[in-house]
Amino acid sequence: MFCEGSQVAKTETMFNIAGHKLDTDPAPMLFVGPTKSNVSTVIEPRFSEMLRQSASLDAKTLKGRKAKTLAKQIAGVLFRFAWAGSPTELASQPAHTVLLDEIDRMKAIPGEGDVVSISEARTATFIDGRLVIGSSPTEGTVDIERHPVTGIDHWKVAPGDAIASAIWSLWQEGTRFEWAIPCPHCHRFFVPRFQLLRWPEGSTPRRALLEARLTCQRCGAEIEDADKFAMNAGGTFLAWGQDVVGYDPAQAGRPWHRQLGFGDENGEVTGEVEESDIQSFWVSGLCSPWVSFGQRAAAWLRAVRSGDQDRVRAVLNTGFGELYALRGDAPAWEDVRLGCSIEYAYGRVPQDAQLLFCTIDVQKNRLVYVVRAWGPSFESWLVEKGEIYGEGDTDKPDVWEKLDQFVLRTWDGMPLRACAVDSGFRTDQVYSWCLKYGAIAYATKGRDKPSKIFNSNEISVNDRHKLQLWTIDDKHFKGWVQARFSWRPDQPGAWHTPQGEWPDQEDYYRQLVAEQQLRLPSGRVMWIGGHKAHDYLDCEAMQAFLAHVHGVANLRPAGSPVTTQTARIVSRPTVRSTGVQVF
Repeated sequence: MFCEGSQVAKTETMFNIAGHKLDTDPAPMLFVGPTKSNVSTVIEPRFSEMLRQSASLDAKTLKGRKAKTLAKQIAGVLFRFAWAGSPTELASQPAHTVLLDEIDRMKAIPGEGDVVSISEARTATFIDGRLVIGSSPTEGTVDIERHPVTGIDHWKVAPGDAIASAIWSLWQEGTRFEWAIPCPHCHRFFVPRFQLLRWPEGSTPRRALLEARLTCQRCGAEIEDADKFAMNAGGTFLAWGQDVVGYDPAQAGRPWHRQLGFGDENGEVTGEVEESDIQSFWVSGLCSPWVSFGQRAAAWLRAVRSGDQDRVRAVLNTGFGELYALRGDAPAWEDVRLGCSIEYAYGRVPQDAQLLFCTIDVQKNRLVYVVRAWGPSFESWLVEKGEIYGEGDTDKPDVWEKLDQFVLRTWDGMPLRACAVDSGFRTDQVYSWCLKYGAIAYATKGRDKPSKIFNSNEISVNDRHKLQLWTIDDKHFKGWVQARFSWRPDQPGAWHTPQGEWPDQEDYYRQLVAEQQLRLPSGRVMWIGGHKAHDYLDCEAMQAFLAHVHGVANLRPAGSPVTTQTARIVSRPTVRSTGVQVF
């Protein structure tokens, strides 16, 4: 079982396992890919090329008119290809060895079960049947734990509810080997991972490409790409409690694995491996001989700058072979304040801001609002937050009249570009208000797991008027906001709040962490509430929605050679600020 990043020869390893079996002890085999397209256009051509390059296997492969592309006859046995979602292909014939590629990208087959269980059933006919699984991981939350004797950092076994990734769950059930390499400076072994990759503070992707370095977990020394070949040549798989003694870097020539019963005599692996019928191995994408440390760092920075969580997830999963956590497991409110606040004045618009949005959550007796400024790469700054009260409840007109005056204000001369109002409560009042403000007003309604993270549909408000109602995946955008809490303030796309004293800030921060998400073993996300009120979190989620629908990702920094903004432009009435007092 292999859990790895991309460009670490995972699929080639599976091909080599299949080729060795077919050449020395032929038996029926089945290779399962994530999709039919992937199998037909990527996997099968690469496997066929391997057969052609091996004289022995090529001679044993059936050719001519009877040969089939996805069911090859090799050494008198059948090697079939299948894909997830195809119960007929998976269940048609038994196989001694089943190879599953990218199981984290495979969905369960309706009425049949998960692909791993179905594939394992194919091997039941053979007393020594084997299941070989390889994949990059997807989502989950896992910590790092240092062994008290060896001093080597390892992945800590996480509770099942914290892991959504099928391959990581299987890896935890097995021997939990991790690819460890010797530091070229201190010659002690350590496991490379993303947190050990360093680049100069404030680097652009281009600078990180040139200057990123891996740091040794044991001595802290910086390691260059030029050392990677020798480190991999001397590397070995280590499980929890294992270490290497007597290693001589001058003798390192090829990978060696004494605990698996073969390899060089250069050094000795100490410590016992926990017994398991699953042999599981993890390799960081940083060990890829084809992708440099700088390329990994640059890809990460570009993904972060895009503000696209799917892109960040892909880089972490495939580029580094590590789990991605959509960080809704909310931290303490004090940590959010400490990590997100920077030096700018409350109520003022920072210099780099280009768009200003207001979002409103409707309560029984008040309107809760957030005004946030946005700039390039989804960087944003809280400008103002508060509550608008009227003489009565929010079904009365006076509170909406105060909102009229509020949204026509300017902040440091900047007007609001858009205003989103949650229509889940006081729906009629929200629709009427949004009709009044036309292009700048967005009536929204949260949905659990809609088909898209946001979508609009025209609805009839009355006999004469129609309105665009925006359905949004509010849980997704809450997760998007909470994920920003862990970003460094100097990172592109950081989410900021002002330092210093400003009204009721503790209540604001507490509401941001009032809800948190738990991921169940099925992969389903469940949101649970702690602190009673979470109105400001709802407002901030709508802010993220407006940023996406207005194309904030496409904004350019001031002074950029590209001067035409691609963010959506909307019109608004020009009205002088009334200076209304908001209680």
